[in-house]
Amino acid sequence: MRQPDDLCLLCCDSKASQKESHIIPKFLGKGLFHDTKPHHSILWHKGGKRQKVQDIIKEDYIFCAKCEKSLSVLETYCALRLERFDNVRYFKDFVLYKEGDFEFVECKDINIKVFNLFIYSVVWRVSISNNIGFSKFKLPDKEEEELRLILKDFLKPTQTDLFSEIERLNILPNHRHVLIRPKKKLRPPTSMLSAASPNEWLNQLHLVDYLMFYITQQDKMIENLRRIDNNRLSGLVRIGLSEQKIWKEFNFAMIKEAIH
Repeated sequence: MRQPDDLCLLCCDSKASQKESHIIPKFLGKGLFHDTKPHHSILWHKGGKRQKVQDIIKEDYIFCAKCEKSLSVLETYCALRLERFDNVRYFKDFVLYKEGDFEFVECKDINIKVFNLFIYSVVWRVSISNNIGFSKFKLPDKEEEELRLILKDFLKPTQTDLFSEIERLNILPNHRHVLIRPKKKLRPPTSMLSAASPNEWLNQLHLVDYLMFYITQQDKMIENLRRIDNNRLSGLVRIGLSEQKIWKEFNFAMIKEAIH
């Protein structure tokens, strides 16, 4: 168990003084608690055992105050803009594309370099987590350290400083990542909060309203999904869209697999 005198796992310079740091950003998990009284969700264990929980996974003494603040700045920026998708007042911030059965949106108000940092921050935190809920998710050590160094270099405790620094980001890891969501937010949700690494290059995160595939070998991603790969330095952020029926069927299948 980590102690307050241990070094921050992100900067590796300052003491990890922060308690209850979220591994998954809170806005990505809050849908689990929709319309529950009292406020709770269900944690499923292998074999079908269930346990009530009142918050998403948090850990103590993994970050210093500065790194915690820097992660918060990054999350606030991305949360505000991603959540606008379901608000008709902001329809102009998104452009819909449809190619046969393949649909995605381009997000005009999200800086793609900042978005990449956000994705790296989520993937890296899940990979370094000691919580049993994320025990099936692990990046190769080399890839994990590469993400840590990028985050350490570019994350800043104010949005002004973040945008000032992000301009010099000109090299990204040779990875790919895509984000997919249902065309309309489902409440109550029909998905879960979980993560797994089926093999050494494929990592998937189920984030309630989003599904993320993070691939550490670029040539492994299928051609269709490469159109919504956001691991690039320019262009607009793209998010894949799923029909509700397909989204529900996929998530129900994953939930069934997770508890057996």
